[in-house]
Amino acid sequence: MKVGILTFPSSISYGAVLQMYALYHAVGELGHSAEVINYHNSYMKAYKHITHGKKPSFKTRMNNVTRKLMHRRLYKEFLRFERSMMSKYPERATSSHSDLITLSSRYDAVICGSDQVWNPDITDSDMSYFLDFCGAETKKISYAPSFGVTEFSDNFTEKIKKELSSFRAVSVREEQGREYLKKVITDDVALVCDPTFLVSPDYWHSIEKKHPLGSGDYIVYYIIKSSRTLMKHAIDLSNKTGYKLVIVGGNSLQKKKNTNPMIDYAVDISPEEWLYLIHNAKYVVTNSFHGTAFSINYRKNFYLECSSYTNSRLEHITKTLGLSDRILSPDTVFEPSDVDFSITDRVLPGLVESSLSYLKNALS
Repeated sequence: MKVGILTFPSSISYGAVLQMYALYHAVGELGHSAEVINYHNSYMKAYKHITHGKKPSFKTRMNNVTRKLMHRRLYKEFLRFERSMMSKYPERATSSHSDLITLSSRYDAVICGSDQVWNPDITDSDMSYFLDFCGAETKKISYAPSFGVTEFSDNFTEKIKKELSSFRAVSVREEQGREYLKKVITDDVALVCDPTFLVSPDYWHSIEKKHPLGSGDYIVYYIIKSSRTLMKHAIDLSNKTGYKLVIVGGNSLQKKKNTNPMIDYAVDISPEEWLYLIHNAKYVVTNSFHGTAFSINYRKNFYLECSSYTNSRLEHITKTLGLSDRILSPDTVFEPSDVDFSITDRVLPGLVESSLSYLKNALS
């Protein structure tokens, strides 16, 4: 079948682009022809660099322009990855709902997910992400979308109740989202794993690209939200192990000004280089869901902090896989230790198998 995937294309986020590719790859492995629907609604285009849609000030808009100029390689690498690894349609992104209605006939099935495509604060409650543009002949499926919030307006609930009633199959990524949907629709709601787990570690390894900082013994520090507490823990871990701290992110000025021989910056790296650094690290310290997910997939030693932005997702995945002891709090005092993946090794294969079965049946 011809399958369209509606998620967040052209997002400069390692997690966003790799989960998108993972679902694309999984659909292809099941024998279907996948295509990413190149859609950005007007609200997200205007506020894509702003958390939860706060209207940007002039200073913020100028900072965004400066960021693009300073991180030209980063934007270029993400664009290259998407173009080389996935088929997107239309070639030029659309923000038109009427365009979505027109192109829906192109697909036998459309999947929304993964990522926070059902977060009303991010999408401005855009019902396109609940596939309201698809005709009755198109199979509508969700795969591991996340709400990212815990409170919903009555109006939003009524809207999604209407749209989800015509879905062939509904799944989410966290228990919290499933509990909410159980109150909204009567149909079964599946709990599936993030699509990055549908792709084997060996396959992820096959697309990695070597990075010069990925040699020797080092700790990867990767965050999506600034945290002094987590940085303190990372430096503590570096001091106790003697391993260099590689900070993923930052900019060339920070890298140039850094005089600490035990700290270095991996600036503007590609998704493939990001995979390489995670895969070859001795430890990963993160507050990112996908930083955690790939640490688990690669069976790396890791520590994480649950920020307000990632709490439900991180708490769910660590509890499910028996890894809650890796969560750090501000007053945590720890000695470096290896992760006990024994529960993960028992639980994760079954979760991946049931998730693939869900996707296969939904597309059959």
